[in-house]
Amino acid sequence: MEAIDKLIEVDKEKALIELRKLYSSGGSNDSEILWRLASVLYFIASTYEKKDTKRKELILEGRELSQKAAELSPSSLKSLRWAAILTGASTDYLATKDKIEQGYLFKSLLDRALNIDSTEYALLHMRGRFAFSVADLSWIERKVASTLYATPPTATIEEALRDFLAANEVKPNWLENLLFIGKCYVALKDSRSFFPQRSIEIDCE
Repeated sequence: MEAIDKLIEVDKEKALIELRKLYSSGGSNDSEILWRLASVLYFIASTYEKKDTKRKELILEGRELSQKAAELSPSSLKSLRWAAILTGASTDYLATKDKIEQGYLFKSLLDRALNIDSTEYALLHMRGRFAFSVADLSWIERKVASTLYATPPTATIEEALRDFLAANEVKPNWLENLLFIGKCYVALKDSRSFFPQRSIEIDCE
């Protein structure tokens, strides 16, 4: 897979072609091929506008492949990582019931991946975003969720903040993560805790 990984770095379109060949020639049950194919689909999908049907098509295909990779290799960090990323991305295109269902899976994938490596800052941030969005559900959204599931998803702002702060420990001053740390402190009516006593260098990556 070394040659494929190098190709992914320099030319994702060509990598997609090669990975599809590997998939069609007996690799449909190889988690190493599946998560790589899913990752390339995600990168290519990201070049399209959010409302573009091509983006949706690529994201949903990537979700299916990455979830299969996670089923085949449940202890593989890469498989779990990409399954979580694609599952989270797919919720933009789902109806409420399916969104809640995939939300449960998204959280489970993140938990499993972070149990393997608790320093994956991107996954910590995603789990924090999930907790924040669940904690921030409106009364109507909670009622809808409770009619669909006996135990709708629950989370707190404190849980979200814990993950954002953990992500900041690994990748200090990441702008997007800092934004959500600030949102958490505002929601907790503790905005003064967000502002450090010294200046910080913002990481915009």
